[in-house]
Amino acid sequence: MMWRNLLVVAVAVVGVWGRNKSPLMDEEQTRTRNKAAECVFGKQIRELRSQWIPDLGVPIGVLYCMRCECVPFQRKRRIVARVQCRNIKSECPEPTCDEPVLLPGRCCKSCPEDTNNPDMIQDIVSQNVIEEEEKSIKHFAALLTGRSSLDLKNNSLMEELNKNNVVATGRFTFHRKNLHFSFYISEKAARPRALHFMDSEGNILEEFILSHAGGFVNSLYQNATRKVCGIWRRLPKDYRRLLKQEKMYVVLIWGTKDTEFTLSGKLTRYVALASEQYSSLLEPAPGTDSMMLAGAGGTAIISTSSTLSPSLHLAIIFNGLFTSTETVEVPINVKLVLDEKKQVILEENVRVYKPATDLNLLELSSPVSQADLRSLSRGRVFLTVSSVSKPEALSLSGSVITKVTCEIFQTTLSSEKDSQDGFPGLAWMYLNNQGSLIYNIQIDNLVSEQYHMITLADTSGKKKAEVLTPYFHNGWANGTEDRVVHKILEPLYNGKLDVKIAVANDTLHGHLNSKLVADARDAASPILMKRENHTLPSNVVGLAWISVDSDCNLQYDVSISGLGHDRKLVLYMEMYPIIAPGAPFIYKQLEEFEGNQVEGSPIEALTKEEIDRLDGGVSFIKIKDASTKVVLLSATITKMKLPYSCIRLSYNDNNVPISFDHPPDLMPTEDCFFEDKFYKKDTSWVSSKDPCQMCFCQDGASKCDVMTCPKMDCPHGNLTSVIGECCPICRENGPSRNAQKCLFNGMSYSPGSKFYPFMIPQGFEVCTECYCDPKKSEVSCHRLDDTDKRCCRNCQKTTEVEDEPYSMLWNKQNKERVTVRPAGVILEEGGCKNLNNPKEPYSNGSTYHPFIASLGEYKCITCKCHSGVSSCERQRCEWKQCKKMFELRRQRRAKKQPMNMSDFCCNLGECKKLRHKKKMEEKAVALHKH
Repeated sequence: MMWRNLLVVAVAVVGVWGRNKSPLMDEEQTRTRNKAAECVFGKQIRELRSQWIPDLGVPIGVLYCMRCECVPFQRKRRIVARVQCRNIKSECPEPTCDEPVLLPGRCCKSCPEDTNNPDMIQDIVSQNVIEEEEKSIKHFAALLTGRSSLDLKNNSLMEELNKNNVVATGRFTFHRKNLHFSFYISEKAARPRALHFMDSEGNILEEFILSHAGGFVNSLYQNATRKVCGIWRRLPKDYRRLLKQEKMYVVLIWGTKDTEFTLSGKLTRYVALASEQYSSLLEPAPGTDSMMLAGAGGTAIISTSSTLSPSLHLAIIFNGLFTSTETVEVPINVKLVLDEKKQVILEENVRVYKPATDLNLLELSSPVSQADLRSLSRGRVFLTVSSVSKPEALSLSGSVITKVTCEIFQTTLSSEKDSQDGFPGLAWMYLNNQGSLIYNIQIDNLVSEQYHMITLADTSGKKKAEVLTPYFHNGWANGTEDRVVHKILEPLYNGKLDVKIAVANDTLHGHLNSKLVADARDAASPILMKRENHTLPSNVVGLAWISVDSDCNLQYDVSISGLGHDRKLVLYMEMYPIIAPGAPFIYKQLEEFEGNQVEGSPIEALTKEEIDRLDGGVSFIKIKDASTKVVLLSATITKMKLPYSCIRLSYNDNNVPISFDHPPDLMPTEDCFFEDKFYKKDTSWVSSKDPCQMCFCQDGASKCDVMTCPKMDCPHGNLTSVIGECCPICRENGPSRNAQKCLFNGMSYSPGSKFYPFMIPQGFEVCTECYCDPKKSEVSCHRLDDTDKRCCRNCQKTTEVEDEPYSMLWNKQNKERVTVRPAGVILEEGGCKNLNNPKEPYSNGSTYHPFIASLGEYKCITCKCHSGVSSCERQRCEWKQCKKMFELRRQRRAKKQPMNMSDFCCNLGECKKLRHKKKMEEKAVALHKH
């Protein structure tokens, strides 16, 4: 019963304090990460089978007697996860001493000698264990054919016919508990719809959607290389064990339920993968026996050594090349042929000791020439693997391409000179299947449009430097190079290739690093992050990849150079609707980190407002120092292409909508957007287009009023207009060079001008007229004739007082004044003028409400006198005021009497929000008491 109460309290409190889901509830979430087999609790992701003590935050805190666990459960063939929490108070053992103690952070009382501690959790994996695990299970490959052992074991999967004999191969890299995957598939097949990771029993461990309807994928790299790329983040410990034991399978799926067909394969470790440079997908060769080769295929892992004696190593995984009578020591013919000339580079028979139905491995090495390596790098070599006994019927073949792994190479570029000036830049490149180098280089502040020499140099000194001379346009050089790949391939894959660019009298330098393509790094291009703090050296540069996946999760990957490794940094975003003065922005912190690289994704999917800003606004990504809060690097996010599934949740107008002045649910803000500028709540301003229009900001909506000018009595009707002012003045009072204007409520008025004061929220107070005295350069105001019908509301008989200059409309009675002292003394001590009664000024430090001639005391504004200057502000709405308003509203409704809302400082919308908040707080407190 106690656990149930705790659960109810947790649900209520989390609701009040703004979380979308209760972390103690076993509830399916919308827009999760492909329904991953992991748990989201609060703002933390929990691994499958992990345990923890829940922390519900303020005001509940840590529930030490609750134990939560991320448990797997099966839904049809899919293994998913959910959070289960229980009360462990009943599991506490009997203390072994007479006076047990409840230690901080514990649920059970204990004695010094006790060793049985069920309320303590040991769920931390040592970093050494993780590093050792990563070394032992780094590289895997899979051959996906109709003869997979998973297909053979699960007969139901064999029912779907692979009529075109489609074959696929995969490469997998385990890094930082994440599994990167890359697939290359037969050209005769479209892009698969989905990918399943499965165990040997056919249970789905994880699922990924690979393409939209029609096989479309929003990826420049994947479309250019025909590869399928992705990442499985945070492999649970149980699944890492399956991977290490080679008991994990992948299944590619095409079509829909009625027309679905699949290919599957087992993830297997191969030593040759660590040095792979080229790959080949082997399919039934033309003219072979399609029945005998049904479901057959293969893949090759190829590496080279380009020393003085060049050599080539082949590791071939295949099936389907054996007859029913061949059971031991079966010879297989391996042949490498130059595609155009049919020139044989390598041919050798290799024996397979014990043929298997699903997977067979054969390896061989052979010396080759430099010309052969050059042909290999240009995609002109063909690999054939065939049966020696029946070569015409049983033969697999395929082109040799650059390795299947989805991989790019990137670097920041900075000046080699130690100066504050420089040309920051970035470079990123990749190899296409034909062996061409696709390069993209950006140099900031490069105004000249000309050719610049780019040098690719092997840092080991073993290779001669290669030179490119691309043309730069608007700071960018993009191109394809197929002549140098064979010379740079080895240092490129080994992380020993530098980029140097000659610009003006400087040289930019960078070191190319390999990055696996997935999530953020699958965006169209990276963004250059430049110094915002120019006290930093010129070699401080950043390179950022930003993308949004189909579940509307933001993905980021940022690399930095020049800041060192031990500085604590904060990566964050600022999202603006447009760049305009005072524009409100969304601050989104992504991660705190140390070092020169950070990647990840926030737990929560992007909100509707954030999607709007990314799609139609202007957003910045920035890095600041965690301790000093100084911004170090920043960049404008450009070329952000959002998935359709996210855009359709948003409005379609890319411009700032008119509804900024009438805030919709899309953009809740208290700021107002008016005439290309944003204004804070309760501020007032004059229209930039019409000096007679004055506005103020109320709850995100601009409220405006247009002033009609007071009557001016000028001799001979000589009126003249003043630029920037609404009302004309008499010509004899016209502006001169030495004339000093009057200041009133932050605005200036020409000498001799008349105007009505602007008051929030009523607008122009037409029953009070103000005048700028040209002799004193001060404003004086007086109430208009009481006989005017429009000014009779709240009229009061007052004694006439001589007009005095002042900067606000003051209170008629100062109830806070206790002692009566001479006015001159009060003013000398820092007091403020009381223009309603000059003989009774306000003392220094006093507060009061201004007095409006036609309204009386205006209690919605409170003013304070400080050192002779009065500052006033509108009162904030509080529940106490709203409660009175609701009670009076109820009484008036019962009597069917109208209610004047202007008698209150709060509007109805504000009070309804406060009432809802009050009810939720009372509910949470009541539940907590139980």
